[in-house]
Amino acid sequence: MHALYLDCSTGVSGDMLLAALSHALEELSGAGKGFSHLDGELSSLGVRGFGLEWSVKHISGIATHHVEVVQTEDQPLRHYADIKGLIEGSGLGGRARERAITALRLLGEAEAKVHGVTLDQVHFHEIGAVDTIVDICGTMLLLDALKVDSVTCSPIDLGSGSVQCAHGRMPVPAPACAELAKGLTTFGSECFMERATPTGLAILRTVADGFGAMPLGVVKAVGYGSGTRSSAEQPTFVRAMLLERPGAGGKDRV
Repeated sequence: MHALYLDCSTGVSGDMLLAALSHALEELSGAGKGFSHLDGELSSLGVRGFGLEWSVKHISGIATHHVEVVQTEDQPLRHYADIKGLIEGSGLGGRARERAITALRLLGEAEAKVHGVTLDQVHFHEIGAVDTIVDICGTMLLLDALKVDSVTCSPIDLGSGSVQCAHGRMPVPAPACAELAKGLTTFGSECFMERATPTGLAILRTVADGFGAMPLGVVKAVGYGSGTRSSAEQPTFVRAMLLERPGAGGKDRV
């Protein structure tokens, strides 16, 4: 089993986590293994009408992996209960399934509290629902594929300034992000943009065992995942470092 260190010092989102872990799996198992593993495992969800587009995105000279969920068919309006039922009835492995349901519940509870509705009234708009399903389930599947049994995270940059939401302009962190940041170690850089998304924070709330510096271990793989808003002017990405604990795999070498 491995330890995982997630460097979220420039922000976090579901797609950034997904791409970073896929990149790490490729480093560990070979080129193409990340997205081929996801393509096979995500098919068990039974969700149709979408595809994953993978690319390499250069951010401040670093070759990061980037994934985009592309809608190929119209999607139904999915409420929280619909997505929960879909995951519960899927072929996802036990731990991945339970973690995915936990992250979805945290996300739904935050949205419900912010908007003053019940959990079952929370809905996800069309492609946004597919994004949420893929980011959450895909991340949990990759953690299992990487044989991760402990996750340490850096302090998370939430960003600063304001962001345009469906209900108007909101201060950063937006209300749902502020709710999901409870219990996490965070800060706000003077970047004047949103650097953490609700899905990314819900995933970290589910899987992170602690926050701080990278733990002791032998680095086995490093993955970089960038998001849609990542650019040279705003170099945001998640770095995933897979570690073998001292003594777990023989002598340490330098």
